[in-house]
Amino acid sequence: MITIIVGSNRKGNLTSLIGELYLEKLKEKYQGEVKLLNIESMPSDVLNTEMYEEDHTWIENVKKEYIIPAEKFVFIIPEYNGTFPGSLKLFIDSLSSKDADKSFFDKKAALVGLSAGKFGNWLGLEHFGVVLNYLKVNVIHQKVSISNIWSYINDDKKYDDPKTVVYIEKQIESFINF
Repeated sequence: MITIIVGSNRKGNLTSLIGELYLEKLKEKYQGEVKLLNIESMPSDVLNTEMYEEDHTWIENVKKEYIIPAEKFVFIIPEYNGTFPGSLKLFIDSLSSKDADKSFFDKKAALVGLSAGKFGNWLGLEHFGVVLNYLKVNVIHQKVSISNIWSYINDDKKYDDPKTVVYIEKQIESFINF
């Protein structure tokens, strides 16, 4: 199973559009199960002083449905202040405080960054890759950085840059074989 994780908790985020695009493309090419998890649905009370001793009910359910059964992850990560969102770090910390071996060890990940600016969150992808490496996740070398995202959202609220879509498809093909 491949789980796509949309790494923004901001309501109505553009990261979700890219997550939907990856879901569509993976379902076309991958023979196994593909699921999409949007951390926009993460409850605000996941962050609490007991989070390292006892899993929040939402985290328990996410682990069982999306994380532990997954062999691979695609992380769609927006640029927040030059790196990745703190909500994504909180999400990863919540998942790895217990059962990190079942959740992450020896699994594989692909990274996709996006930004309103011109660098497509390349620095955030590098930062997040370090976190995944610490959790013993193997990250594919081929990353996708989507810059100037607002320029490529069409009237139907879909991402519309044919050149980048070709690169996304190449990343997906490599990732399936990774």
